[in-house]
Amino acid sequence: MTPESIMADYIECRERGQPVTPHDVIARHPEHAETLRSFFANDQWMQPDEEPSRRVLVGEHLGDFELVREIAQGGMGVVYEAIQTSLRRSVAVKLIGNGVLADDELRLRFRIEAEAAASLSHPHILPIHAIGCWQGMDYFVMPLVSGRSLQHDVDARRVCLEQEPSGATHLADGNDSRREIRQAVTTVRDIARAVAYAHRRGIIHRDLKPDNVLIDGDGQPKIVDFGLAKWHRDEPQVTHDGQVLGTPHYMSPEQARGESNVTAATDVYSIGGLLFALLTGRPPHSGDSVAAVLASVLSDDAPSLRLIWPGGMPKVAELADLDNVIMRAMANDRADRYRSADELADDLDRVLSGDPTQAGPDGLVRLMTRELYRDQHQATFANWGRALTHIGIVVWLTHVLMFVIQETMPEATRSLMSLSAWSVPAFLGYFVPRFMMLLGIGGIIHFARDGLWMPRGIAERPVWSIWLGYLATLTVINVFWAQGYFDHNDVMVLAGVMSGFAFLAMAGHLWGGSAILGLLFFVVSALCVRWPSAAPLLLGTAWLVSMWVLGRRYGKSIDQ
Repeated sequence: MTPESIMADYIECRERGQPVTPHDVIARHPEHAETLRSFFANDQWMQPDEEPSRRVLVGEHLGDFELVREIAQGGMGVVYEAIQTSLRRSVAVKLIGNGVLADDELRLRFRIEAEAAASLSHPHILPIHAIGCWQGMDYFVMPLVSGRSLQHDVDARRVCLEQEPSGATHLADGNDSRREIRQAVTTVRDIARAVAYAHRRGIIHRDLKPDNVLIDGDGQPKIVDFGLAKWHRDEPQVTHDGQVLGTPHYMSPEQARGESNVTAATDVYSIGGLLFALLTGRPPHSGDSVAAVLASVLSDDAPSLRLIWPGGMPKVAELADLDNVIMRAMANDRADRYRSADELADDLDRVLSGDPTQAGPDGLVRLMTRELYRDQHQATFANWGRALTHIGIVVWLTHVLMFVIQETMPEATRSLMSLSAWSVPAFLGYFVPRFMMLLGIGGIIHFARDGLWMPRGIAERPVWSIWLGYLATLTVINVFWAQGYFDHNDVMVLAGVMSGFAFLAMAGHLWGGSAILGLLFFVVSALCVRWPSAAPLLLGTAWLVSMWVLGRRYGKSIDQ
């Protein structure tokens, strides 16, 4: 039969309601296996509302292994409890996801998982007993862990804290709760040691999460699921730039950005997330959708126990140290994290022994430096560099023109302008130049955005709000000037103060270095009070410098 006739028979059987699975079809026509795999994969994609048919394998014999029941499903495959008949022992068998429909990349990742785990021998990493292939489906065999996953402990912790809203006071005096904390630290310490061992063998896990850690009957953690592991001998096509690999709630920022050159620091970040989850009963990053979780990973600092712990963090010495450990392990910049998982484990040992940790609270200078370097939306404004520089030039030229016009006025005319916004000197020396400046800025924005005036996305909306609020406030101040509440010198000083406030607000949303520009405007405002006649030059120069700095900031990323 031709592949087309086989596909037609399959569709007819499905429409008549006859039970038929892709696995059976491929098994009957192995000579067309690749063509049929492609057809069935596309067929599932075209009918997302239908549950993909999955072959029931309970009762099947995979050589020496009889499948007893399905116990778990993951992104890479399905795990069954099985009996190894020759040794009469229970084991776990993991078969590749999608069965015979698995594509080449999934098969490659599955093989990497098996080989990576098989190459490791550590008491806290689940070993591999055997690897095989059955009816075109790859599988490997592991010990059957008769325990629970670490997620069970996280859920139990959440329930405990939710049931005791006053748990902070109870915790401060309760030996049981302190033992729970120390047990959590011990568990994560053991996980970190196992991960460090894997790193020394050239393997990065890349998907450490509570579901991928099993707790055996003796309470010992066992790391499983190396399906996303990066090995020093990975084939080049396994990971590409832009692929987001891992579980979002415990993912590092570099993984969320889709970087392929992840390092051991990625696992260190996830270990910090495991520690946070065991202590608080919640993941380090959360949101209503995957996109919201990824946004949190990319923009938020490491979660602090002081801010997130229900009812406030209890006054327990271990928790204060653990908060510092989490902050360091989950630093946004991987260079600020622990240099290795062993180094993290050493600090957890210090917590258990009561010794000072290497991860102390950040000093004021370090905190300020980190905030000044922060830029959470640089990519969004990467093409604004030239426009910002041009805006700075327009504002500077306008203020120079205002200064020249005012300096050419007789003293009496200047006094009249200062006192009355309705005077001809005020119209010619202030309002006309500013109106021309607004037209120039509007033209620059119009051409830079190709006619799009409204903000596009969450990064631009706050910026629009800040500067529309600035213009609205300046308009109100001009009205007050017209009513006689201010004179022209007051208006210039207040314009400088408002500019400083706007740049400080920008620092909280965009680049932290904008705060320095805001402080520059506050200094210039003070100088305008001292030398009011030079106010236009001072403000214009401050705007030119500020916009040039921002232009450089958001022009560099174009070339990078």
